[in-house]
Amino acid sequence: MMRSGLSLRVMIMAALTVPIIVQSPEIFTLSVPHGPIMTWLNSSVSLSCELSPLFNAEPLEVRWYRAKDFDSTALLYKDHKIHEAPVDPRYKGRVSLTGGLERGNVSLTLERVTLADRGEYVCYVSSEQWYEKAIVLLTVYVTGSEPVLSVAEARGGGGQVNVTCSSEGWSPQPKLTWRNKEGTEIRYEQVLNTTDLQGLVSVSSWLLYSPSDSDWLSCTVSLSGERRESRVMPRAPMEGHWSLGGFMTLLFINLLVIFTLIGLFVWNKKTGFIGLSTSEKNDNAEEEANLLEGVKKTDMEKATQTESFLKESATQTALRESFPKVDVTLDPLTAHSSQFVSCSKKMVHCKNERDQASTTHFCL
Repeated sequence: MMRSGLSLRVMIMAALTVPIIVQSPEIFTLSVPHGPIMTWLNSSVSLSCELSPLFNAEPLEVRWYRAKDFDSTALLYKDHKIHEAPVDPRYKGRVSLTGGLERGNVSLTLERVTLADRGEYVCYVSSEQWYEKAIVLLTVYVTGSEPVLSVAEARGGGGQVNVTCSSEGWSPQPKLTWRNKEGTEIRYEQVLNTTDLQGLVSVSSWLLYSPSDSDWLSCTVSLSGERRESRVMPRAPMEGHWSLGGFMTLLFINLLVIFTLIGLFVWNKKTGFIGLSTSEKNDNAEEEANLLEGVKKTDMEKATQTESFLKESATQTALRESFPKVDVTLDPLTAHSSQFVSCSKKMVHCKNERDQASTTHFCL
């Protein structure tokens, strides 16, 4: 009996908590959030949209699109299936209906949210007898950069400094807060907000502050629970004194010069390039000039010898042609032992080593 009573109570509670699904009415409305839906960059978000009264939306047409862009849809459900076209390519693979169409929930789930996804979306549902649409506003949060703080001496003097805080890359506009060491908020009047081409906001603020009031100041830029904070020591620049950054820079330059000189000294010692004296350079130049002059003289002597040889050859040719031609008969008996007279006694030849070994020659 106790188990039966417990089961009955569970069934009653389940019946009370489960929405009552009615048959498809001829007229229906859509229920969407009254304010904007907020999400962070690169996250997933659900754009809520439900039928009222709740009924099975599977036979209906469900269309999600950007405002004033009915034909280029983010998602189109029709004839019991999701259509691939016409669909905006920016949403391909990132959208789905996850609310449960059979329960009258036609909410759109958008994954990997980008900054371009922000804006108005239209939830459009139609049947054969009726259609209804509603607008859902999506706001995308983007966390900006760490605040950058700078300190400068105030123009008016009086021991005050001008402290500036700036941060960029936020969406939508963030809140900027100044605080002192005790955590007390400092009021300020100077603030500037600018928006770039992508719609990201840059915020900057500055204030006059007395360094004796606190050891440090903090600048906090926050947006929907996300915050970026930076701190600074509000000290005016001291004239006539070296800052740590200036000292380190001068030290680095000096070390660089010293190591450069040491490297040049070692390299010169190995190569001897810089060790050439002026006299050595002059001697080298004189040797090069003498060598060049010698080459020129050699070329001239060769040309002179060639010219003399040609002249002598021409003279000998002229002498041979000047003598008259006569018929000569040579006597072999009076010829020199190194010479050989031909059988016709008209020509003479110099004997070679084989001919000199034999002194007898026969002529037919």
